[in-house]
Amino acid sequence: MKYSVGFIMMLSSATSLASNIHVYDSGYQSSYFCLTKQLFNGVPKYCGATGTYTHKHIPVAVEKNNNHFEVFSNNENGNLVTYVVKNYNQKIKVHTESNWDDPHTNAVVDIDTRGYVYVQLSSRGLGPKYRSGHLYKSTTPYGTQFQKIKGLPDHGNFNQSYPQLHLDNSSNRLAVFTRYEYVGQKAVRTLWFERNGHEYKLAEGGHYAVSDTNDDGEIFIAYNYHPNYDLDRRSNIHVIKSYTYSSNWYNIKGEKLTLPLAENDPRTLVYDSEAKGTYIYVKDIVAEEPGTGGGVHVLFTESTSFDPTKGSRYVKELDIQSANKLKLSTITQTNHNYSGATYLTNRFGWTVHSILVNGNNDQPYFGGDIQLYQRVNGNWQLNSTYSDGGNYSYIRKVRGSDYKAVASKGVGEIDNGNTQIRIEVK
Repeated sequence: MKYSVGFIMMLSSATSLASNIHVYDSGYQSSYFCLTKQLFNGVPKYCGATGTYTHKHIPVAVEKNNNHFEVFSNNENGNLVTYVVKNYNQKIKVHTESNWDDPHTNAVVDIDTRGYVYVQLSSRGLGPKYRSGHLYKSTTPYGTQFQKIKGLPDHGNFNQSYPQLHLDNSSNRLAVFTRYEYVGQKAVRTLWFERNGHEYKLAEGGHYAVSDTNDDGEIFIAYNYHPNYDLDRRSNIHVIKSYTYSSNWYNIKGEKLTLPLAENDPRTLVYDSEAKGTYIYVKDIVAEEPGTGGGVHVLFTESTSFDPTKGSRYVKELDIQSANKLKLSTITQTNHNYSGATYLTNRFGWTVHSILVNGNNDQPYFGGDIQLYQRVNGNWQLNSTYSDGGNYSYIRKVRGSDYKAVASKGVGEIDNGNTQIRIEVK
């Protein structure tokens, strides 16, 4: 079922007609998860539709050579099932994680330079609660038959959490990921990088990260850290840079870095929220082409509390043109730390064009309507809103597409009618 809404809004003398937000409900049932073990004034820390969870799994949808692939999860008979959809109408079951409902093991999908499709499921946890990740590859270019190449029980342990694949701009397999480790008796999260099977640690802390490449072979990672290893404390934004063909890493000043970095290394710090006592929830990143924009854009939510029933929170952008030219913009207020926000670009990803965010659903649950913000004379302004009473969550851009995204739809506090959503802005 397809819908489109475009509200006319006066934005500036140069822009007067809003774009249309086209929303298509695939009808494919998708997953739901509620963290009932952590309650705040009786409200779960987060709860809702999670088929396209999480912002730190990159990408969950990709287009290349007129082929569209997306992944999502669904709860079925006590299991978490991963599906791939090709060109919107070919739905293929890839993996079943038995006796499991946690979307932290959701998958990513990417296409390499030869057209082979890879589906990677995230690992999760430590010790007796550990779940191996899994890696599948299509048997033919752009194909829908997949063979498993990594992951327990028969293809070895595959320990990569929050996977982020970058297969298109290099002949190498490039992956950014988190690894759970013990420091003494305490579980910590560290940031890692893989190049063709060689894994190395980037930072001793850096659990939540987003990453992007551009056609010039640059790769950027933005991440935060946990003071005192407290997972509810998400502080600061750090940015590091490398190249798809190099093993060296740099800060935005161009200074070469020695790895692994300290968890809160001042050389890589670009935004200090810890000094203000606020919390950072990274959502997306775009590394623009130097010839068309040249900036690195980081999208995030800054919040005064990790408690969904307290505090205030705003979606913000950090536009990094150079070490001496950083611009912070506040996009809009949002209702929940886990509500969605994503950039939209054209298929080349050369420059940032638009942002899709959740509005305020007036509830302590993530999600809401869909708002489109566009840059007008260098500033972000509301262009249009799509609102049909539905609760849309985890809005994620489609890599390699023209202004497309996917999302999950459901009811925040009730497991009811969760579906996979496609979005296009025209």
